[in-house]
Amino acid sequence: MSNFSKYNLPIREIELNLMQVAVDFAINTVKIPNITVKAARGTGKSTILGDAIMTAVKWLPRSTGVIVGETFVQIKTRTLPSTKEGMEMFGLYEGIDYVVGKCGKDLGFEMPFQAPDSWGNVIHFSNGTIAVMVSLDNKDSGRGINAYWVIGDEAALLTYERLYNNVITTNRAKKAIFKNRPMLHAQIFVTSVPMTKKGEWIHHREKLHLEEVRNKVPVHLKKHLFIKANAYVNAHNLKDGWINDMEKEALSKTLFNAEILNIDPIGVQDGFYAQLKPSLHYYNYKYNIEMVGLELNETFKPSCKYDEDLVRGQPLQVNLDFGGKINCLTVSQYLKSQNKVNFIKEFFRKNPDILDELVQDFIDYYEPHKASSNEIHLYYDKYGNKKEANSKTTLAEDVMNKLRKAGWKVINKTPNTNNPAHADKYKLINAILSETNIMLPSVRINSDNCPNLIISMENAPLKGNDAFEKDKGSERSTTTLQEHATHFSDTLDYCLFWQFWHLINLRRQSSFPITNLVLK
Repeated sequence: MSNFSKYNLPIREIELNLMQVAVDFAINTVKIPNITVKAARGTGKSTILGDAIMTAVKWLPRSTGVIVGETFVQIKTRTLPSTKEGMEMFGLYEGIDYVVGKCGKDLGFEMPFQAPDSWGNVIHFSNGTIAVMVSLDNKDSGRGINAYWVIGDEAALLTYERLYNNVITTNRAKKAIFKNRPMLHAQIFVTSVPMTKKGEWIHHREKLHLEEVRNKVPVHLKKHLFIKANAYVNAHNLKDGWINDMEKEALSKTLFNAEILNIDPIGVQDGFYAQLKPSLHYYNYKYNIEMVGLELNETFKPSCKYDEDLVRGQPLQVNLDFGGKINCLTVSQYLKSQNKVNFIKEFFRKNPDILDELVQDFIDYYEPHKASSNEIHLYYDKYGNKKEANSKTTLAEDVMNKLRKAGWKVINKTPNTNNPAHADKYKLINAILSETNIMLPSVRINSDNCPNLIISMENAPLKGNDAFEKDKGSERSTTTLQEHATHFSDTLDYCLFWQFWHLINLRRQSSFPITNLVLK
C-alpha cells in the first residue's frame, strides 16, 4: 500500500485481521457505501477508521467528510485519539499530512472545495481534504455541510434522529471527477454492542444487510454490509492470555459477553416501565459550547457549570438508593412552570467506597449551582432510615448533615413510612410515562449523563404475576453489574412517587397507607 505522505516516508507493511480485510475489501474493491461493524473491544476498530479516512483522503482530494460523535467530550477524549492512531498506521502523520483544529494553508496545504468558516473542529489534510468533527449534542451541528463521506465511531451511542437530520442528509455532494471512486458517499460506522435501546438503529442496518443476502444481490450491487466480530479475531495482536484475563476480571458475565464476545445483552419486553419510550423520554447531553471551548486540545474539569440542561435558580432533587453493594444517586429538577421532571445526572459508588464519597462527588460537581440555588429536595428508600453499627444517626441523616455542612439547604421530602407498593409505583409511573393525564408531569432523562439509569429501567422486568411487581433479582445477581441492576431505577421511583402519588386514585387496588404520612 502506498504511503500518502508528501514527504515520502518509508512504506509500511500493515497486517490486517480477517475483519479488517473484509472491510478494506468492501471499501476499496467492491465499494459498498454503507458499512457497519459491530465488534468487541480489542478487535482493531480504530484501524478500520484509519483505513477509511486514508482511502477518502487518497481518492477524494479537497473533499469534505464528517467524523461524527454523540458529544464534544466523546470526540475529544475517545474518537480523536483512536482516529489519529488509526491514521498513523496508514501513513498519515499529524503535523506532516494533516493538522487538527486549524487551517494548514500556511504550511502549503491545498484548500478544500468548500472551506469552513471556523477550523476549530476540522482535520485539514495536505491535499485539501477536510474532516469536520460533528457532535450531535448540538442540535444544529452538521447542518450546512455538503459532505462526500461520513464516518462514525461508537455508533451505538449516536441518537439516530439527530444523526439522520444533521449528518446523513448532508452526505450528498457530487463531483464528476469522483465518479466510481472508493468512499464516495460512504457511511462507515463502527461500534461495540449496544447496551440500551438508543443503539437499536444499529440492528436495523443489520436487517438491511440480511435483506440483500436473502435477495441474493450481487456483490458489486450491494449497498449494505454488516460485519460482527469478537475479540478472538484479533487475538494474535493482543497480550497473551488477555481474553482469559478479561473473563476473570469482568464484574459480570453479561459485561464480558458484550464487551469481549460481542454478544448482545438480553433485554426485557413489556417490563416494569412498559410506557418508557427512548424517542420520547430521552434527550442528549447539552453543554455550554462557549465555556467548554471549541479548541480540541483544551482541557476542562467536569462541572455542572457547563450543563445547559441544568436550570439555574431552581432547586435540585437528590434521589438516593442505599445498599451494601452499591449506593446510587440521581439528580433531577422539577420545573413547575412546564410540569416536567428532568433527570440530569447520575452518580454511584461501589463497595468498598462509602456513602460519604458518593455525596462528595455530588458536592464537587454541583458546587457552582449553589450561587443560584442552594436548595435540595431529598428522596430515598426506607433503608435510609436505618443506622449503621455504632452510629447515632441514620444514613439519610448522614447525607443531610454532609450536604448542610457544604452549604446546602436540605428539605427531606421522603415520608417516614415504608417504600410504596410495587403495584402503586407501576400504576403511577406508567401513567406519567404515557403522558395521557395533563395533571401528571412529563419526564425526560439525559441519556448521556444518566446511562446507567436508562439501562436499569430498560432491563427491569416484571415478576409475571397480577401484582405488577418489579423483579429485583438483578440486585442479588453475581453476573449483573450492580449499576445495571434495578437500584438506579428505584431512585426515579422514589422521586416521582413521593411527589405525585396523590394526583391519581390509588385507593381501590392499593396497599399503600394513604394517611399518616410524616415528613421528617
